[in-house]
Amino acid sequence: MPTASPRARRTYPVFVLLAFVSMVGDAMALFALTLAAADQLGSWGVTILFLTGLIPPILAAPLVGRLVDGTNLRRIWVASLLAHVLLFALMALVDDLRVSLVLMCGASISAVINASAIFKLIPSLRGPLPLARASSLIVSAGSLAGILAPPIAALAYTAWSVQPVLALNALGFTVLALGAGLVVPRRAVRVDLKEPRAGGVGAGARILFTDRLLALLLIPMAAVVLFTSAEGVAGVFYLRSVAGNDTLYAVMLGAWSVGALIGALTGGSRFLGARVRTPVLLGGVLIGAAILAEGLWPDALVILAVFLLGGFGNGMHNTGVRNAVYARIPEAHHGAAWAYLTVVFKIMVGLGFLLGTPGLVVDSDRLIIIAAGTGSLAAVLLALVGIRAADRHRRTPVLN
Repeated sequence: MPTASPRARRTYPVFVLLAFVSMVGDAMALFALTLAAADQLGSWGVTILFLTGLIPPILAAPLVGRLVDGTNLRRIWVASLLAHVLLFALMALVDDLRVSLVLMCGASISAVINASAIFKLIPSLRGPLPLARASSLIVSAGSLAGILAPPIAALAYTAWSVQPVLALNALGFTVLALGAGLVVPRRAVRVDLKEPRAGGVGAGARILFTDRLLALLLIPMAAVVLFTSAEGVAGVFYLRSVAGNDTLYAVMLGAWSVGALIGALTGGSRFLGARVRTPVLLGGVLIGAAILAEGLWPDALVILAVFLLGGFGNGMHNTGVRNAVYARIPEAHHGAAWAYLTVVFKIMVGLGFLLGTPGLVVDSDRLIIIAAGTGSLAAVLLALVGIRAADRHRRTPVLN
């Protein structure tokens, strides 16, 4: 293996830092706007904000796939960051939350372009790092951003209101755009013009479902997002009643986040990084078991322990998802694959929020959590049965 140049060794850590800051910025803006929507418009404002992050990316997925797979990645990433600058600056200048909600439609599309460009850039910028390890660092950055962004945004919103938070984001994304232009080489990824690119929803579905193993793994992938989202809503009521106070409730949530950070790093190890299905399925089992134990044993110490384990599985699973796409889908389609997979996950989040709302489908928050844990485990079992059946129909099993 050729020795990586000193520039290649330096580039990837800076790239991860840029990606991390962009994740923190997106999460801070969303959290601050959520607080503002709740304060000014009530529950319907929060619902509308959620829909702005769901519907526009679904409609724009074919265009996002074509842009990321068919455009110079340096240009498209910088453009997505500059779009954030423009949109957040407009939100900060126009002191009207309803205008901000409309502008969030563009920001949510730009965020998907940003995430898809980061996903596609990783293989070409990782230098001497194995792909699984490089991918796990990005997942870890996302986990850390999820831990840090909400409290920072909440403190800033309480101290200044939403407009200064958005202005700060606009300034931050300006710096990020400059950094991306300097760090990413002009020809970071060569587009193979012989490879057809995704052109619509049907083409995007074919990209995700043509590979048999990936199609089977999509079952637990989607189920994990669905059921963790349902648990997240029902858990607000259930965990607070178990904890008895909001401090212990926050510690419980923090245990999951810490576990996720460790699991993401572990998912990039040599053993797990060389396997496609193991981190996805094993992570799904740990997530399902933790949620099921949460519902069956309403004890704060038990939940703290299983949340560390469940978070570990969540981080491992998330790294496995990225590695599965890298391993099973041609590089020419990586941007489209990640854009469409993001849409699938967003739909699952929406359904999970509905299913997890006590009184909407099921009245008991505890019963929702038990069902979420059981459903996650059942999805992993279903995928395993499908993989075993596929292996039996081949003379030499190839589904790693």
